[in-house]
Amino acid sequence: MSPLLVASCYGSATLLSLYLLWHFGAKHWYWHLLSLVLALVIGLTPMPGILTNQYLTLVVGWIFTFLFLWGAAAPIYAYRHLFTFRALGHR
Repeated sequence: MSPLLVASCYGSATLLSLYLLWHFGAKHWYWHLLSLVLALVIGLTPMPGILTNQYLTLVVGWIFTFLFLWGAAAPIYAYRHLFTFRALGHR
């Protein structure tokens, strides 16, 4: 499999998750926690032997990367957003 394909796949998952977080903001904390838990379940569950080809592994990795980054970056985004508004004098 081409390294460019792998990099573009995981890069698109990263960019999409961070863009959605920036565009829509951090949602309720339980959605992000659920996203992290679901990403860990997907990442730690062994795939059946019939589904272990290069492309399905890439799809599962894309889903894991997207869910994990969307869930893990939300507290950082919320803290940054809160800090910015407090620095400007907003409540």
